[in-house]
Amino acid sequence: MSLLRKIYRIPLVLLWFVVCTVYVHLVNHGARAEQKSLDFTLMWAKVSAWIIGLKIRVEGEFKDFNGGLIAANHQSVLDTLVLGASFRIRFAPKVEMRKWPLIGWLIQCNKPVWIDRTTPRKAKESAEAMSRTMRNGLAMMVFPEGTTSDGKKGLLPFKSTAFQAAIDAEKAVFPVIISYAPEIRPEVQWCGDRSFLRHIWGLLGLKETRATVYIMTSEPVEPCRDRKELAARIYSVMNEKWRNL
Repeated sequence: MSLLRKIYRIPLVLLWFVVCTVYVHLVNHGARAEQKSLDFTLMWAKVSAWIIGLKIRVEGEFKDFNGGLIAANHQSVLDTLVLGASFRIRFAPKVEMRKWPLIGWLIQCNKPVWIDRTTPRKAKESAEAMSRTMRNGLAMMVFPEGTTSDGKKGLLPFKSTAFQAAIDAEKAVFPVIISYAPEIRPEVQWCGDRSFLRHIWGLLGLKETRATVYIMTSEPVEPCRDRKELAARIYSVMNEKWRNL
């Protein structure tokens, strides 16, 4: 049955990519291009989740949201899909992902803030773009761990750059934890020496992938707050939540 699911899901995914390509060329431009890109991402993620049998449950809510930084743990390539289907968000992926087949193109349709740390100037430009997004009342999403892990020893240490963007924008940080059903976690999590294509191939064969998104209490931000202290605070509450699941 696993192979059969892969056989019928692959053409559906490819067909959906074609539909998305046409949609982006026809609609995703003009004066409201940024807003339209977030609407597109939400639509793309919801349909993609349905195709691959991804069932998402959200616990909690964002109260009085008017822009801010969503910080999430990172285990799988599915994390982006889970969050994209749950919230209207702008991504902040590593610039290297722009060259990934299909995935890079789809992320580009979100009009993301590409994180480029090759030079101090480019890193500063990325941070400024994130701050502008939040000031415009939109949600900026980051994985502060910087890479995927299985979380067996807790979350990885957080990088603090994105938190400086929240401080500069004077917008709150909204921690969220993604948790997959225990029985499928080894297949869903992407870590170790497993290749990207092997990871995707395994995901397509799962009958159903259940994920829960836990929205935690937001952390207010003051203009003079230290970014490393803020990152450490968010790490502490998220790591405690993760260990208690």
